[in-house]
Amino acid sequence: MAAMVAWNACHLLSVIAHAVCSTNSLPMPVLGIMLAVRLVVVAFALAAAEKMQAPSSFMLVSGVSSPREMCLVGMGPAGALLDECTAALAELDGREVWSLTGSGSLTNLAAKKCLAAQPDAAAGSAVELAPCDEAGKSSTWELQANGQIKLGASNMCLSQAGPSPGRADLASSSAVVASSTLDPAHGAALVVDGLASSYWVSKLDEAGPVSLTLEFDKAAPVLEVELDFEFAPSSFVLQSLGASGKWIDEFATDTNILRTAKLPLAGGPAYGVRLVMNKAHATQAVLGGHSIFGVRSFKVLAPLMRPVVEPCVVAAKSSDARDKYFAVAVGSFDPSSGAALRSELPALDSAGAAVAAAVTELAEAVPDGRACKKGAAFKSKAGRRQTVSSTRKSLGGAEIGEQEALFVEAKKTIIAARSILQ
Repeated sequence: MAAMVAWNACHLLSVIAHAVCSTNSLPMPVLGIMLAVRLVVVAFALAAAEKMQAPSSFMLVSGVSSPREMCLVGMGPAGALLDECTAALAELDGREVWSLTGSGSLTNLAAKKCLAAQPDAAAGSAVELAPCDEAGKSSTWELQANGQIKLGASNMCLSQAGPSPGRADLASSSAVVASSTLDPAHGAALVVDGLASSYWVSKLDEAGPVSLTLEFDKAAPVLEVELDFEFAPSSFVLQSLGASGKWIDEFATDTNILRTAKLPLAGGPAYGVRLVMNKAHATQAVLGGHSIFGVRSFKVLAPLMRPVVEPCVVAAKSSDARDKYFAVAVGSFDPSSGAALRSELPALDSAGAAVAAAVTELAEAVPDGRACKKGAAFKSKAGRRQTVSSTRKSLGGAEIGEQEALFVEAKKTIIAARSILQ
């Protein structure tokens, strides 16, 4: 469409040139009026050629250089971010689907909010998702034929600030404080040094909770926390520090049997993250007959890039095409399929928690069983809570690998128990 309009504009220019040559006999006032009318037509044609006709619903695929195709998505509290297109599609909630209203608002299907810049936005100003009826003139956008997305009548275009697409580990540049440390050789800083050979450990037989705390220089949208335990806790809580200065529980379990955990967060701005370990695992967190906590790696992942506005001319000179977006039509989207799948996640979490609780109880009985004669029965620890107090923030959190790891640990514990009874 834009190409056709541009061709018509060029054709009009040739008509004007022909008119100048063929109307020498006309009076000058008449010739001036004819040329003025033709120039106005050309101006409108060229302006139309700069705008791209967008489909009713579409994905905004980024042109930025990346190993994987990136899309602009609506991430709830995190706002609008670049994320892998395939990962966004897998969530089945429409976070990658946008529409352009008649007034020029870019609306995100999942968030039900509009892409907006600050009023009188300067270069480098942040772009966020805001209620469509409150965003005002700062939410009017034009999709340009050159791939840029222009902010209303301004000279600003949507771009990205940051080194490259992907996620950064905030923990690697943050100070870490532990409430308990065994010795200087196993200090808290080792959980963020990036080395697989080092780890932090607590003092032996700690009676109360033991915590590892990371605080950031400024608020950041935390998308995921990855934990690698050396001596795993069976009960722990993951918390984030909000703007109010209060610690908020993001995840909690008292039936952990895994040495690794990937915990997706909502992506809201956090000023810090804290891991509170309440109880050591009966078999995985024992050293010389003493209970102990140990963490090999503590990663806090946040996006490397964030959407901003830049002068269109400046943004066009980027070396990685971060200012370019391509509207890929979405034929149809049915949110009910994703909603149906999400409705099954609590049952999946409950089933996993029940398995973990049973395995934890068995694991706690193994040390007692070793002291018993062959064939002695294990003591049942009644009253164990079989809960995981978090709800999944994303379908991506329901990974097959997590379930497989759960069954592997269950098998190990059962084999250990059977070996005692034989």
